[in-house]
Amino acid sequence: MTVTSALLSFAVVAALMTLVPGVDTALILRSAVARSRAEAAVAALGICTGVLAWGVIAAAGASAVLAASQLAYQS
Repeated sequence: MTVTSALLSFAVVAALMTLVPGVDTALILRSAVARSRAEAAVAALGICTGVLAWGVIAAAGASAVLAASQLAYQS
């Protein structure tokens, strides 16, 4: 497998995963249909808050790993 074909395969899979709706989309749609628009907005806000918290915690963890292993990155 060449680098070009690997990159193309990754791009196709990433595009498909981006386009296919997930469980969070189903939750928002169910809230909008079964309850109200306000309930769907609250669900969307909760999902966005969770994703933001996950991103901040993941970035902090990656930063901690890089800071702890700075010896490995020195030349």
